[in-house]
Amino acid sequence: MKYLQMVGRVLMKLVFPNSCLSCNAYLDIGVLCNSCLNKLETTTHQNRINDIYFSEHIDEAYACWWFNEILQDVIHKMKYADRARIGLEIGRLAGSKMNHSTFEELDIITAIPLHHIKERERGYNQAMWIAKGFTEVVGVQLDPSIIKRKFHTISQTTLDREERLQNMENAFVTSRPLKGLKIGIIDDVLTTGATMSACAKVLKENGVEHVTAITIATPLIKK
Repeated sequence: MKYLQMVGRVLMKLVFPNSCLSCNAYLDIGVLCNSCLNKLETTTHQNRINDIYFSEHIDEAYACWWFNEILQDVIHKMKYADRARIGLEIGRLAGSKMNHSTFEELDIITAIPLHHIKERERGYNQAMWIAKGFTEVVGVQLDPSIIKRKFHTISQTTLDREERLQNMENAFVTSRPLKGLKIGIIDDVLTTGATMSACAKVLKENGVEHVTAITIATPLIKK
């Protein structure tokens, strides 16, 4: 039986070989080849709260890499090519790159939630898969249940800064009181901060003491 399983895995690799999500080079493991990994530019991993346009209610903000074409390929395939486990791998990779001491005082890490209709259409929440991989590495408890999206909003990518904030207004609700907790929220890309700020607002209204925004990427944008 073990021999047949091994043969099956070999045949699957021959028929459906792993390939780099950006350049399509053959991969034995992982989601990006070494060449593409080396093209990812890490941020300083310092608190970027002063660089976020909408930072109200957020106490700290961290991103692993500067957003570029390679990460655009990764994120697009993670969200739209039915490849949820890309999020797990990229979350692990981000967790291994970032300073664990930055997050050791967090009580819980959660992810930006999708509305249940959107999650049913996609089949998964890519931010939650990133959070799973990230928390495995940094050793903070993952709780996917503490915040939910009340209604289905349109994509933020089509909106300008002010429209993004309006789109997220009153979009989230917490599932229980969270008094005194320090919570990290994970998403794929941090741009204006409108979505993170809306989540942080409802968390603070329900007793959360400190909110940290965490993403795998962020564009180099100043206020």
